[in-house]
Amino acid sequence: MTGSALLSTWFPEAASTHAASVDEPFYWIYFAAVCFLALFMGLVLIQLRVYRRQDRDQLGAVTGRPNPVFVTLWVAAAMGLALFGFITGLPGFINQTTPPWGAFEIDVTASQWAWEFTYPNGHVADTLHVPVGRPIRLNLGSTDVSHSLAVPALRVNKAAVPGREVQAWFEVTTPGTYALQSNTFSGDGFADMRSELVAHAPVDFGAWMEEVSDIFKGRTLVEVGELLYTRHGCAACHSVDGTKLVGPSFKDLYGYEFDTIEGARVLADDAYIRQSILEPNISVIAGYQPIMASFTGIIDDREIEAITAWFKTLSSKGGAAPDAQEEN
Repeated sequence: MTGSALLSTWFPEAASTHAASVDEPFYWIYFAAVCFLALFMGLVLIQLRVYRRQDRDQLGAVTGRPNPVFVTLWVAAAMGLALFGFITGLPGFINQTTPPWGAFEIDVTASQWAWEFTYPNGHVADTLHVPVGRPIRLNLGSTDVSHSLAVPALRVNKAAVPGREVQAWFEVTTPGTYALQSNTFSGDGFADMRSELVAHAPVDFGAWMEEVSDIFKGRTLVEVGELLYTRHGCAACHSVDGTKLVGPSFKDLYGYEFDTIEGARVLADDAYIRQSILEPNISVIAGYQPIMASFTGIIDDREIEAITAWFKTLSSKGGAAPDAQEEN
């Protein structure tokens, strides 16, 4: 059995480089606290034994001034214990709050009651996949209330705060699947806010990344289009139920004609959808502002084809826009 395993008797399996810097201070502080508790209880028992009342008519001695030597020693011992805990835990704390340069970055978004992990290649998953033996940096944020990302086996526990991005890092030492959860009460469903961290061998992680990089693999064009709508945050400006947001709703968009702010009338066909993605402010539907950013270099031709296919499923493909859509 390794030293790390011996130190983790009361903890889950130690599976990261952080484990020793958490477990060792805990046991040292625990040992020191037990020694002080034994000393205190021993003194109490001696006090009870020596100064207990022997006879019914025996009176207690008049209380005098506290012995300054004993008081000083007692205060110094308490301060020493606190200082010992601070010194033993400080190096691990500094190490855990300073991600190393060149760490593999993953964006983490917490919400009631789910986790969303976004990888550098744009893949989004509800399970955290990482390689063994490589520093991992998590950029955490929350869409609603405060949560915390906790992986007990890695000795990681970091708050995810709305309106603020925080960082956490770790390096897994052992391949396997580890529990991932939130340790912050964020509502009645927070106990179900669970996921998993899957640690792959480097070769296996590379194969997994290559597989998930192809969003078309195992999906239809329509499914890819819907996935891109979610991945690129289109829902913040465009609804799919006819609701008016910053931009026009995608419901009953494809196949309809619309007036533009330039005074022209356009048909929302394949060409218009493509133009609206790559050059969105050339022809803007009336009632909206030309504020959309271009996705040139971000979305390719095949992905535009998938988005267009998905748009078709949201439209009844009539010849004229409904009144409700014209109002939007």
